[in-house]
Amino acid sequence: MSHVSCLMSHVLRRKTIGIIGAGNMGQALIKGLIQTGVAPKRLAVVEAESQRAHLVARRTGVRAVALSQAARECDVVILAVKPQDLAPVLIDLREQVLKRRHRVLIISIAAGVRLASIESVLGHVPVVRAMPNLPATVGEGLTALTRGRFATATDMAVANAIFQSVGDVVELPERLFDLVTAISGSGPAYFFLIFQALRDAGIRGGLPKPIAQRLAVQTAYGSARLALQAREELEALIARVASKKGTTEAALKIFARRGLVRILQQGVGAAVTRSRRLSRVVSGGIR
Repeated sequence: MSHVSCLMSHVLRRKTIGIIGAGNMGQALIKGLIQTGVAPKRLAVVEAESQRAHLVARRTGVRAVALSQAARECDVVILAVKPQDLAPVLIDLREQVLKRRHRVLIISIAAGVRLASIESVLGHVPVVRAMPNLPATVGEGLTALTRGRFATATDMAVANAIFQSVGDVVELPERLFDLVTAISGSGPAYFFLIFQALRDAGIRGGLPKPIAQRLAVQTAYGSARLALQAREELEALIARVASKKGTTEAALKIFARRGLVRILQQGVGAAVTRSRRLSRVVSGGIR
């Protein structure tokens, strides 16, 4: 086990964690936590579809329980449900949380639902809001975290440890979460579109589709790893590839003339606007 995994395991060692919702993200967290060293018996899954819950339990060794049991017994409850399904879950949680003698940490990954809306239902309960992205399903996600009024630094350490099991973590104020949604939440689709464009260019030039896709995706993967490890700014990395009067420079000039950077930034801006609008709608439905 790596040094980071050991630290994560230490933070979570005595925690019991309930995951409400066994969709893609819920199952990714179960897998990541177990791989980090959390014992399956300390994990509980709650799922409206009982067949799916028992399937996940059999495959992973975690317990399939009712929401009321998870709320009573777990130190941490992760809300991995769709925003439109969150309101009744919060109401049921409130009834159980109010009966508890010991505090419970609530972590919500319901997209767009603001901390104030959750706290308005649960009261003086520590809440952390998390915004993971799709690569978390393969352990390479980026999750943004922000804490509510009653969450402590210790609560944030627990949330960090949980989401480090599926990738990297950053802590940001909630006011930036719409921008996070537009960049890292929606971002995988932008890159998939670029991969597709490069793949299709290769196919038109005569490459077999599997080879063209492999060239595009593996090049992106290697470039991402290089960008993460390099000390240079992105502009310097571009310059390392784009030699004077070379093939890369020829392509970059076309991109510049057609306004590729401006188009991408406008797309992010549109995603931010939509995220803010949706957040108002889903958060308003919780209160």
